[in-house]
Amino acid sequence: MVLRFRTLTFLLFLMMLSGFLSVFALNAYHSTNQILKNETLASLSQSAAAIRYELNTHLQLIDQELNSLVTSDALQREMEQHAEVALRQLIMGNEHSTSMHRYQFIVLSSLDNSQCYLIKSRLVNIGSQICQQVYQAYSEEASQEWNAFRNGGQVLLAKDYLVTNAEQKVIGRMIGGIKLSGNSLLLNQLVNRAVVDLSSAQLMFSGVAITEYVSSKTAPVEESTPWLDGNELEKFTDNLSLYGDGLVVELSASALSINSLAKQFVKLLVSGALIGLLVSAAVAAFLSAALDKQLQKLMLYIRDLVENGKGLGWQRGAIQEFNHIGEEIDLIVNELFVRRFELKGSHEKLERTLQEKRAILHQLIRSQEQERSHLAQELHDELGQLLTAVRVETVMLEHKIPMESTALEHSAKIKQLVSDMYATVYDRIMSLRPVELDDVGLSQSIQQIPTLSSLRQMGVAVALAIDDVSMPQGTDIHLYRIVQEALTNILKHALATEVSISLYADEEAIVLSIIDNGQGLDASDDSAPGHKGYGLLGIKERCEYIGARLTITSGDDGVNLRVVLPLVADE
Repeated sequence: MVLRFRTLTFLLFLMMLSGFLSVFALNAYHSTNQILKNETLASLSQSAAAIRYELNTHLQLIDQELNSLVTSDALQREMEQHAEVALRQLIMGNEHSTSMHRYQFIVLSSLDNSQCYLIKSRLVNIGSQICQQVYQAYSEEASQEWNAFRNGGQVLLAKDYLVTNAEQKVIGRMIGGIKLSGNSLLLNQLVNRAVVDLSSAQLMFSGVAITEYVSSKTAPVEESTPWLDGNELEKFTDNLSLYGDGLVVELSASALSINSLAKQFVKLLVSGALIGLLVSAAVAAFLSAALDKQLQKLMLYIRDLVENGKGLGWQRGAIQEFNHIGEEIDLIVNELFVRRFELKGSHEKLERTLQEKRAILHQLIRSQEQERSHLAQELHDELGQLLTAVRVETVMLEHKIPMESTALEHSAKIKQLVSDMYATVYDRIMSLRPVELDDVGLSQSIQQIPTLSSLRQMGVAVALAIDDVSMPQGTDIHLYRIVQEALTNILKHALATEVSISLYADEEAIVLSIIDNGQGLDASDDSAPGHKGYGLLGIKERCEYIGARLTITSGDDGVNLRVVLPLVADE
């Protein structure tokens, strides 16, 4: 029996899509309990991360306030004068003040511990009220940025700062922070950031609950979920050890939230199955019609392409459309042999053109490096010497100015400006042509690339494992440019938090590796050159110029750029 190809493909597509849909729906229904648990745990995990982020933001704001306070001239002056009343008014405000502080208590201690002041909000009980006891309780804990510690029956979270006078001499110590025990206002603020409704939340310290939150929302009896009965989710605990050992937050999902999620899941499953069946039928009809139409167009095209060719013979099958295709294929086979020789000549011509363009590009690279080197040398020899001369003249001028003259301040500013200008010029020289490259080699020059300092200032962890490698003549500047361009791309586009650079040599090759944990490369970069595409293109051309092999691996965990320069030329 001969079947039409369109009818056969429609039935096959419909059966395949319906089968996959049925298996998915049955598996999803039987896995509902576990799916709801996983979704709830995932929501609790996200909520814990949001709470941790909110707490960190809150502490950063407190840290800004305390830093502003500890550097104020008024605080330093009142501490030196031991003016406790003035200190209290400065830190917490007077009784008529309407200003609010995020921090709730401050301990001020002189450098010799002879003077100690405990200043706290009137509405906050932080345990022991003796300043020395709070000071001692904090000092006995491990040193951290923020440190949770127990003071009597209360748990506090604090950070300490050094108080210096106008001569930058340390005159005391300031410990400031908030109360964690019974601080329901803080816990409510943190819980509001949760991505799911919570039935309860607790802040615990050393296994003991110190602050609790209980939701007022409850799930109606008629909205209970039968398949969740007897399978209550365990509480989700997130460790806050960053702020002290033993500090954790414990979260429990609301039954109302779980029931709502279950209802939505069932509705989604039923409606998805029905819609999936309709979509499967529509997709099967569309695919079969489109495939049949394309086959007809293909046969007409082939018939017009080879009108006088000779076929090799086609064995007829059960599908009529494929029989037509086979007959048309017989006609084009002989024509392909003729076209192959024509394509070979075109390919050789294209290859010659590419070789000429590549030679021009290599010449441009050489000219560019020569110009950069010349410009860097002029900046170093001329402008650098002029700046040095200005600084020397400024120093000589200072010796002629009386010590009590205000002109000394202006001369100091001139020296600072000259230093800043010299640093800027040095950065420009490094970007054009590192002068250390010829003196100390590639390994030291890489470590002084200005982009590395910019990455560190942005909080990126930079790891360097660079060996002293003997380079073939003329290749060191190209490897330097590759590292420079890769670091620029990471700084501008990768959003990475970690970067590692390694350079080493074995008996066969020199290996350069640059790895980051950023967002990876866009797949469209190669096909659509842009601000990132040109950087990669430059790296590829330099690798080709020096005969190195370039490998770029990109994924969700970042980019791995690897350059291998053979010490012995490949065959």
